[in-house]
Amino acid sequence: MARKPLLTRRTFLGGAPAAAAALMAGCARAEGNPIPQPDYSIPQNGFQGKAENKRQWNGDPRSDKVVFVAHCVLNQNARMIDCADFPAMFDPLVDFLQERQVGMIQMVCPELYCLGLGRFDVRVGLESGPGGKRLERLIDDLVFTLKEYRFQGFEVVGILGKQGSPSCGVTRTWLDGKEQDGEGVFIRQLKKRLAAEQLDTPVIGVADYEQDKAIEWLKERLG
Repeated sequence: MARKPLLTRRTFLGGAPAAAAALMAGCARAEGNPIPQPDYSIPQNGFQGKAENKRQWNGDPRSDKVVFVAHCVLNQNARMIDCADFPAMFDPLVDFLQERQVGMIQMVCPELYCLGLGRFDVRVGLESGPGGKRLERLIDDLVFTLKEYRFQGFEVVGILGKQGSPSCGVTRTWLDGKEQDGEGVFIRQLKKRLAAEQLDTPVIGVADYEQDKAIEWLKERLG
């Protein structure tokens, strides 16, 4: 089904001065915010990597398995206008993960976090200076969480991106007005960070109507 043509961010900024000024002001505020760090002033504050905070997780029925999933896998309402393919979530994939008792960690939608629901040209926004700063925060938080789960002995099954997305595409992305081979901006930066941290967590893409491929990969991974 053909998609409706969307205004680009460039068109938006050129044609709506008041809205453009508000958007740029928001970007300027974002650029000045520091990346969050652990708050050591919190009483009884645990911290990643401290031996005294490592626990034995065999006292309850938890599965000890988690997977990071793109935000729209669990919430289609975050997608761009006219781009949602399902009412709420990727039901086959979610049903499989629930059946296998794998905890789903919903990643923040980088597009929504950086550009809002009424976004236009995603790559322009995410690859700008302010957009890059906000992506760094998201990646910082994601890597911190991933490392803590692994330190505590949990199995991080993988990271599931969204094929075709300009931000979360893994091997397919939206670029130059069409879907094509390539990585989304967020996934590209996240994979660089994983490599720098020597974290071998696999990153795979899930396509809207080819969820069975991701499910087969998960079956092999879970054993």
